[in-house]
Amino acid sequence: MNIKVMIVDDEVLVRRGLKAMVPWNRYGMEVVADAPNGRKGWETFLQIQPELVITDIVMPEMDGLELCRRVKEHAPQTKVLLLSCHRDFSFAQQGISLGVSGYLLKTEFQDEEWGTLLEKLRTELAGESARPEKSRERPDEWKREFGAWLTGLSRDFEQSLSSLLQSHWSWMNDSMRVWLLEGMGSSANCEEQERAWITRELDSQWEWIACGDIRFLLTPASTGRQVESLLVEWKLAGKVTSWETTSPFAGLEPWIQTVRMLYQRTERARKYGVIQDPWQEPIKQAVHYALDRLDTPLTVSEVASQVGLSRSHFSVMFKKGVGESFGEFLDKRRVKMARAMLDETALSIQEVAERVGLPDAKYFSKWFKKCTGMTPSHYRFKQKEESSRTIVHSTAQT
Repeated sequence: MNIKVMIVDDEVLVRRGLKAMVPWNRYGMEVVADAPNGRKGWETFLQIQPELVITDIVMPEMDGLELCRRVKEHAPQTKVLLLSCHRDFSFAQQGISLGVSGYLLKTEFQDEEWGTLLEKLRTELAGESARPEKSRERPDEWKREFGAWLTGLSRDFEQSLSSLLQSHWSWMNDSMRVWLLEGMGSSANCEEQERAWITRELDSQWEWIACGDIRFLLTPASTGRQVESLLVEWKLAGKVTSWETTSPFAGLEPWIQTVRMLYQRTERARKYGVIQDPWQEPIKQAVHYALDRLDTPLTVSEVASQVGLSRSHFSVMFKKGVGESFGEFLDKRRVKMARAMLDETALSIQEVAERVGLPDAKYFSKWFKKCTGMTPSHYRFKQKEESSRTIVHSTAQT
């Protein structure tokens, strides 16, 4: 018998596109119902009791997170996938706390990530996922768990981490340091070569975790200077583009907090088109301070004070390092953030204005038009029109 699937999304073209473009039969699944909002989705769920619910996050009447909460309380064994137009770590984190099984983009119906996750869910629902606890220590297993945990799709890795810190990684219970490296390549051959480099250079215990083109290098705190010297050599040889680290720490919770913090910081910088490598430390601090506060009004004087510089010195240093003034930098990030909200949420213009630190809706509209050539409402209309054409075209090809 096929696994029953229900799709909940307030856009009818998205629901049609999902049903048409995903090869459900391949995964032993069948879409038996769909609903235009969370309230209707909840009513339908109670009637048909699907085993898999795929729901949009931002919807009228009841959002996807509330629907997820009700579903998991009523039937904990039901699998839930969150669906959105954008990657947002905060939504993923909320979903984890509610017990969701994944978080995917509605614009990538045919992406292999969908196939991998649907196959995993079929296995779990069929009761074939049980395995001995010892198998969690296999490198290929915990590394997959690490990637899912880091991106907010699973919490399984935290169990593996606890076990590893009591066995293979027991040295991490003493003072250690995490280094996040970018621009290392993403192939298996790259990882093998990189491990060989480190083995030749470091005579202490260490661990190397790859996640796309990001690497986490875990080392004893005492090797800080040695690692820094090694990374400088890699930079000169074109083997790494940039890196970041934090103060030494020890133990399970600090491990989790530090790795997540470094990853979130890096992803946030990428999301807003930030390249940090050439910057001096005050500029890095200023960038992170600003990105953390895009929803509040900021002044050059305030940020300069936060990083311990005078307003004029900060302005000169920022323009030289980043290639644009702080005001220009802030406008670009806020425009990108505003576009995403106008395109992917049902927030009002006033709400969007408040979330980008420009609480006056009229001023926000003038500012947005100056930056993009369109008013916020015109931009939203154009994006919905374009999205509809794209989905209709994709559906027609299937």
